[in-house]
Amino acid sequence: MRLKTIALITSLILLARLGHSQESAQRRGLVLGTSFGIANTKLKFPNNSSKFSDLALDLKIGYIVTPKLAVLLTSNVSIYDYSGFGRDRKRDFGVLAPSVQYWVKDKLWILGGIGIGGDNPVFWDISDPDKDPLETKYYSGLGIVGAVGYELYKLSDSFIIDLKAKATYRKVNLQEGETTGFSYGLLVGINFY
Repeated sequence: MRLKTIALITSLILLARLGHSQESAQRRGLVLGTSFGIANTKLKFPNNSSKFSDLALDLKIGYIVTPKLAVLLTSNVSIYDYSGFGRDRKRDFGVLAPSVQYWVKDKLWILGGIGIGGDNPVFWDISDPDKDPLETKYYSGLGIVGAVGYELYKLSDSFIIDLKAKATYRKVNLQEGETTGFSYGLLVGINFY
């Protein structure tokens, strides 16, 4: 595990060095992006608190208004192990939010948004929803997302690989009552401008 972490960090540094020498992207028009990584999530249930580390996913779609500003709809997901009512299973701690992405420097950007926070089933871990309706139960409430990122590598005028750190907050009412949570993640993204 330690060797994999060192290899990942070394690879990211090399990509950053390659990307640093390249000219900046020509940001215009439609934006499509996805990111994959790992997230640490801390949830506070009415009767306990839990911490998890698992898969993190992001999607974004929107439009670049100016070369420094994009208006987006973002979806941020952090997977966690639920052990409340019913069987133990994977669930999605997420936020779906209208967001704004702003490039403070040529390759450095920040993102912020507020929208719907969710606690949802993970499609690959649904088992016999006819017997247990909680298997497919969706919950929603308040959701907030913030991120900072750096464009590591430009593959073409409109194809960019970036690295981002994200933080999400959500507050929803689950079967057990009001639940709040924070998730912090590190993700590698693929973006088309």
